[in-house]
Amino acid sequence: MCGSRMHRRGLRSRTVRRAVPALLAIALATTACGTRVDREEFYRSLASQPGTGQAPGQQPGGAAPGGETPVSGVPGGPTQVPGGSLPTSTAAPTTTGSPTGSGSGSFSNVSSAVIGNTIRIGFHLPETGAAPLPTDYRDTINAVTEYFNAEQRPHGRTIEFIVADDGYDAQKGLAACKKIAGSNPLLAVGHTMPAAQDACARLFGERGIPYFMRGTYPEILRNRSLSWFGTVSDDRQGRMLAEYVLKRLGGVGRKSAVVFQNDQVSARDNFVATIKAGGGKIAAVEESVPRQPDYAATVQKLMDAGAEYVLLSMPPVDAIKLSVQAQGQGYHPQWLGGGTWWNYNMVLESAGMALDGAIVLSPWPSIDSAGADEFKRVYKKYRPDKEPDDIGLVMWGWTNLIHEALAKAGPNLSRRALAQALQTFRFNKPYWLPIAYTPSDHIGADSVAVFRADGQARRWRQISGFTSGF
Repeated sequence: MCGSRMHRRGLRSRTVRRAVPALLAIALATTACGTRVDREEFYRSLASQPGTGQAPGQQPGGAAPGGETPVSGVPGGPTQVPGGSLPTSTAAPTTTGSPTGSGSGSFSNVSSAVIGNTIRIGFHLPETGAAPLPTDYRDTINAVTEYFNAEQRPHGRTIEFIVADDGYDAQKGLAACKKIAGSNPLLAVGHTMPAAQDACARLFGERGIPYFMRGTYPEILRNRSLSWFGTVSDDRQGRMLAEYVLKRLGGVGRKSAVVFQNDQVSARDNFVATIKAGGGKIAAVEESVPRQPDYAATVQKLMDAGAEYVLLSMPPVDAIKLSVQAQGQGYHPQWLGGGTWWNYNMVLESAGMALDGAIVLSPWPSIDSAGADEFKRVYKKYRPDKEPDDIGLVMWGWTNLIHEALAKAGPNLSRRALAQALQTFRFNKPYWLPIAYTPSDHIGADSVAVFRADGQARRWRQISGFTSGF
């Protein structure tokens, strides 16, 4: 798969023209009310339901319900790259020190109280806001809970997962994390937007609660000894995607571009710098906002710039909208994405051929691979009437990462014992990228698998195992 996949289509199908507003209407309805919808009904509705605009009451950067102070915490200021600076629109975090996290290992301010017979684990996830989410991921959490409590109790204790919807929003994310902190968990996990994770890392650090999160910008970890990444960081993904373009897709001397969400800048910066340093060209860098209703102008700029490779640093619902609108405008470059952004089969079920051939990096293997066999076996045992999916595999990976950490912490489980155990923790399973933490490195991961989108089958195909470079 060398060179450009950019081509123009003169005709726009009626289905494509209707899919974007239909998708937006359903996604926004889900965002506004949090309703979980039937998967098949959702996709049947894509071509028939009208609508556009933002969800009621959602104003980017505005105050959350209840008068919460708006949250920011994203690397900011002009970011220098070869050839000039790129804009950022949010304030930098106030943290200082090593971006990989550090701590003495004593954790003297963290509770050493041994917990009772139940281990409470908090999860904050974007049930709404980042994607339409017609998914049964809670079935996986429930199935895993039953599995652990029946067959794999850590030190004889039962596990209870507390799930909160963060709406893929910094204010709602902080509210979700306050709810989790109030339930007195042993630890918490976040898999959502960078600004929400930054706010939650601050909160959990103040409360002395260990916190796992998906890898975003490394600055979140500065001087936060109780925070760890569970997937490869966005800055490394930006660099690796640029290397893939240059070395595997024939991108030397050709034009690349980035469309980035305004709190996801580290992937942008490293992609741009690596492309330029490797002999590629940056034709355009375009900023977007969460749940942007229309991308026609952005697509036109990419077309006018002649961009052949386009990195989409954004959540699923926006990647779907942009790619489908691009298809409707007769534009289909080589799309690129990072793991945890939009590498889910449900995205292809919506976007179809609009994302055909897209290359993404992934912290987990394909649901169709042998690496997912253990998950599928357990899931079918505890949910025999349902089919496992790749969202469930993600939850399986997170919960088993936690389970292994609990085992390492020993029978006298406490927040301090867990934090100390994570200082030298290793996790290496076929269903998750390898992780190795040290007291000075809380990122822990540097490898990814590579997927290609099969638009016809509406499924991601894994084309390589875990690798740390190209």
